[in-house]
Amino acid sequence: MVVRYRWFPGANLIGQLIRQITQPLSKAIVRRVKKRPLVRKYVLIQLGRLYYWCENIIRWQDIPAVVKKRPANDDHAMELGTKLLLEALVFGLLGSALMYETQKAAERSRVIEQLKEQELNDLEAEKDQLMRRVEDQVILTKQLKDIIVEYSRQVGCTLPSDPTEEKGQ
Repeated sequence: MVVRYRWFPGANLIGQLIRQITQPLSKAIVRRVKKRPLVRKYVLIQLGRLYYWCENIIRWQDIPAVVKKRPANDDHAMELGTKLLLEALVFGLLGSALMYETQKAAERSRVIEQLKEQELNDLEAEKDQLMRRVEDQVILTKQLKDIIVEYSRQVGCTLPSDPTEEKGQ
């Protein structure tokens, strides 16, 4: 069961480490399963035979002149089935951990995106509020200017020229 990974050099090392960890577990399972014929016969031996059959099919495709091999004995099939079962369990465990972490990262990025969107909405609302205040200030300034002009007419004094009007002309 050697798999070569060309795209990630560390994957082969990680695979070897996982095999080294699961090998004693595999031997312990084989020892215990020998005492339980039902699990041995219907799970591990069948998995081993399936693996052996798939391996032979792949070899027949590579080298068509290979003579059909005799089937593996039950002990060898049980060991292959145990290894296959353990690798499937480890793959499932690592896959579920990867899915959990991916889902957690997606949730975090979604929350961060919502916070940024809320902050942008708050800034937009504050900008609108400031624009209304500026408009109100402009209106009040015009009203104040009109009051001053009206008062200066009543008093009879002349106002100095408005510098903003001179720039406009």
